[in-house]
Amino acid sequence: MGEMNHVRKAQHDLLKKITMGLAATAMLGATPATAAERFDELLGAPGITGGWGGQREAMEASGLTIEGVYTGEFARNFTANPVTANGQVKTVYQTNMDLVIELDTEKAGMWPGGTLHVYGLGNTGSNPTTYTGDLQGYSNIEAPNQYIIYEAWYQQVFADGMVSILGGLHDLNSEFYASEYGGLFLNSSFGIGPDMTGNIAASIFPKAGLGARLRVEPMDGVYVQAAIYDGDPATRGFKAGEGNMVITEAGFTSGETNAYKIGYWQHSANVTFAGQNFSKNYGLYGVVDQQLMQFDSGAAIGVFGQYGYSPKARNQIYTYIGAGVHMKGIVPTRGDDEFGVGMARADFHADAVGSTKVSETTYEFTYRIQAAAWLAIQPSFQVIQNPGGDPTAPRVKAGLLRFEVSL
Repeated sequence: MGEMNHVRKAQHDLLKKITMGLAATAMLGATPATAAERFDELLGAPGITGGWGGQREAMEASGLTIEGVYTGEFARNFTANPVTANGQVKTVYQTNMDLVIELDTEKAGMWPGGTLHVYGLGNTGSNPTTYTGDLQGYSNIEAPNQYIIYEAWYQQVFADGMVSILGGLHDLNSEFYASEYGGLFLNSSFGIGPDMTGNIAASIFPKAGLGARLRVEPMDGVYVQAAIYDGDPATRGFKAGEGNMVITEAGFTSGETNAYKIGYWQHSANVTFAGQNFSKNYGLYGVVDQQLMQFDSGAAIGVFGQYGYSPKARNQIYTYIGAGVHMKGIVPTRGDDEFGVGMARADFHADAVGSTKVSETTYEFTYRIQAAAWLAIQPSFQVIQNPGGDPTAPRVKAGLLRFEVSL
């Protein structure tokens, strides 16, 4: 209890220092009459570094966009798990740093329809699942310590936006198997199903691989897309024995939030599982985002669902079900805040976990506070049943406190 109080005090002191420091920066050199205006201007700025004396807007008008985000996160398990984890209760801190540079070739005075995208990624910190023992990953920024070029691709659009091709280092999950509402949650499974990521080497966080993607939008709201990726993104090269991954997805979108998607993936590398050999692996998935209500105030309520399947005979995780409720602006005067409740369940092959109980279910409750245009604070509380798919493991309670600062 004393350790937790110490952590809470440290978190409070950190946020207090950030707020006071930013306030001081905003009001430096300002007269009393303009101090409040300067502070309001800072809160509404696109990034903590402001507009760069008008240069940010001028650069964007010329086609060059630079965005940076620092994400810090405190992760704590409130339950010791000596069965599938190390039996300790501990608070750890981890970071995720994103720097994206993008060039619009048309705005830059070159040719129409081109986009050059370079994304630098840095991660530091401990691995929180060491203490929870869950296989789905209760923090979606858990990664090895690294500083890498995460993405580097070029996209060309044709036929008035109906057709686009893309090639380079590319995060599959930025376009495939993604839920808009599910993106609020911090558990990894809500971002992309473990029926894929728990079974194969896919081109996703924390290291994207080489790939090429074709997308066709024959009419408004309807699309079909397909991509091929290196079989092992860690090597960043098409090498013998790694195989390759092919994925296709078709979908229908309506408005800003409603979406209905189905997809199929196949990995050509040989699979050996439970004493059997297979020449490939594959799976199916579906995603639904549906807004239920929108109020005059701008508040909205929506739901989402995810389903993934891969053959049980050759995979550690053979089915995944995710679902949740997403609410935005439900607190008066907090129109940009978001609240969500979600459930993620992964079913395991008994041979993979050495257990008769073959499922892990996580419930997440999270609230994202948009404190400023450039600052978000998001606590998350999760309850993990059968972590690691082991029925003898205790029900683990864990929490995250994340903050994001846009530069």
